[in-house]
Amino acid sequence: MKRFICLVLLLAAVLFPAIAQQDTLRILAVGNSFSQDSVEQYLWELFDAAGIPVVIGNMYIGGCTLERHFNNSVTGKPDYAYRKVTGGVKTETPHVPLDYGLGDEPWDYVSFQQASGVSGEYETFEPYLRALRAYVRRRVPATAKFMWHQTWAYSADASHSEFPRYGRDQKRMYNSIVNASRKVMECHGFPIIIPSGTAIQNARGTSMGDVFNRDGYHLELTFGRYTAACTWFEAISGKSVVGNPYHPDSISAATAEICQKSAHAAVRNPYKVRPVK
Repeated sequence: MKRFICLVLLLAAVLFPAIAQQDTLRILAVGNSFSQDSVEQYLWELFDAAGIPVVIGNMYIGGCTLERHFNNSVTGKPDYAYRKVTGGVKTETPHVPLDYGLGDEPWDYVSFQQASGVSGEYETFEPYLRALRAYVRRRVPATAKFMWHQTWAYSADASHSEFPRYGRDQKRMYNSIVNASRKVMECHGFPIIIPSGTAIQNARGTSMGDVFNRDGYHLELTFGRYTAACTWFEAISGKSVVGNPYHPDSISAATAEICQKSAHAAVRNPYKVRPVK
C-alpha cells in the first residue's frame, strides 16, 4: 500500500508539477477593464481555497486594444497601472511601461485579449497580436504558457457605442467572439483558452437571466466577476471549480453553484453554450 501511494504521488508530480509540489503559480494578464473584472478579485481566493499558492498580475489600461498594447511595447510608454495580488492583498503601481510587469515575476501564464468592442472582429487583432506575442515571449520565461482570454458579449439592453457593430444583438456578438477566439487558437496555437464569454453566456441561460453586467458591458461586481474568476481558475489549474468552497459572502451558495457550473461547462466546451442545471 505504501509503495502504491508513493507511485501515485510520483505520477502526480510528473503530470502536474506545479500543483503536486505546491509551487506558486504566477499569472499575468495583459489586458484592460475586462481582465480587471476577471482576475483582481475572487481568483486568488479560489486558488487559496484549493490549496494552490498564486501570484496574480494585471497590466491594466481601460479599454486597451491589442493595437495599443503593441504600440506601447514599441514606445515603452508608461501607460499602465500594474495591479498585483499577493497573499490576498492587491497593490497598484501606476504609470509604468509594459516591461515593468513582464519582468516583475517569472510568470508561468500570460494572457492576451482584445478590447471588448472589437473582440468579435478578428481583422482588428492582426498584425498586433502576433507582434505583441513575440515581444512578450522574449521577456518572460521560455516555459511560460500563453493564454487567450475570450471575453463576453454585452447585455441585451447595452447602450455601449460599439454594440451596433453586432446589430445590438447579444447572440450575434457572442458568436462573433467565439469565431474570433477560435481563430486565435488555430492561428497562434495557444495552449489555453479562458472562455469567460461562454461562461457568462451559460449563466445567462439559467434562472438568473441576463443580469451579469453592471452597466451593460462590465461584469456585475459579485456573481458576475465570480463567474469569470471561476473560469480562470479551472482553465489554468485543470481542477474542476465545482465544489470549490470559496465564494464571496455577498452571494448565496445556490448562486455560487450556478456560477461554478457555468464556468465548468465553458471550460469543457469553450465555443458552445451549454445548459446549466
